[in-house]
Amino acid sequence: MRLLGILLLSLTPFLLGLEYRIGLKKRRDFLRLFKEFIIFVKEQIRFCGREREEIFTLALNDPRFNTSIFKRLDIALKNGESITKIFDDNIDIRLKPKEIYEINAFIIDLGKSDTEGQIAHCDYYISVFEQGEKKFIEAYSAKSKLSLGLSLSLAAAMFIIMI
Repeated sequence: MRLLGILLLSLTPFLLGLEYRIGLKKRRDFLRLFKEFIIFVKEQIRFCGREREEIFTLALNDPRFNTSIFKRLDIALKNGESITKIFDDNIDIRLKPKEIYEINAFIIDLGKSDTEGQIAHCDYYISVFEQGEKKFIEAYSAKSKLSLGLSLSLAAAMFIIMI
């Protein structure tokens, strides 16, 4: 029984490292999804000349963007609430302040110029998120390997010490 307790206790660092990796993956997936959303917005502006509110309504009908975070963004826009608060409250995604700022800037400035200006706005933020994705992929591979190795080492060390 004691050995089982020691084993379970020593697995805690491993599980924390695994949870860290899952959090990084969720962040990566959301940033990719938001880049897809910007591309969707650009297409709606270029080909249909739609307004911001109409684009968000259409996006929620698209299965890719019919998630709780996009629903909360739509409600915040309609009620005039702060967009940054939505991401600050959502611990699951774990966005960095710079990423929250970029998302907020994209949404706030959307629809404040003519069609060509909005398309240029979308192109700029697509490039911003592509550069961020490249940096994230490099950091993700290093951090995920490091967190897995450290958490396994710490779990093994705890197990050996407690025996």
